[in-house]
Amino acid sequence: MIRIVLLILNIFFISPYSFSIELFGYKLYEDINRYQNDGDINYKKNIIDNIVIYEDRVLISNKYLNQYTIKSTKNGSIFEIHGSNRKLDMSPVECLDVQNKFITSFEKKNLELFFTNVQQFPNKLQSKTTWEIYLHEKKNDNQLIFSVTCDYSFNNRRMDIILSDINFLKKENKVFENKIDADEQKSQQKVIDTSGI
Repeated sequence: MIRIVLLILNIFFISPYSFSIELFGYKLYEDINRYQNDGDINYKKNIIDNIVIYEDRVLISNKYLNQYTIKSTKNGSIFEIHGSNRKLDMSPVECLDVQNKFITSFEKKNLELFFTNVQQFPNKLQSKTTWEIYLHEKKNDNQLIFSVTCDYSFNNRRMDIILSDINFLKKENKVFENKIDADEQKSQQKVIDTSGI
């Protein structure tokens, strides 16, 4: 009986962000606090802004990347996962080939949950190529962006792979700020002595 009640509650209160989409083993929307011991934490106003994961602690590393960062909303939920390599040791042709394989693989992996739209980002630099997949969730109106950048300029060879939900960041931060405002208003209300009335 209790199982049935719990099942019904889960159906009614299921989060619009309950699906599982991940990159390098990290899932969007999960609690960033669970990775506090896995890397260097950067704070913004006493709130975790991001964690740069130690290379040996990355859940699923990729041989082309050597730095991994997870970024948090003010409420502590992951909204962005970023892998990079700022000392890329491959030719521009190799980088573009790897980039294409990453985009194709990620799109195929997420076709069941999302409508996808692949576009090249209009960079002004000829030595930098960014491809993006805009993912629109089929059940909800969430939009995610997966991007892969190859920068093969002479002094700045690098690759970046990013999965982010900027709309989630904005919504979560707004909820956090509204709560802070409400708490401040409560604390500013004068305490009126109503004893004896």
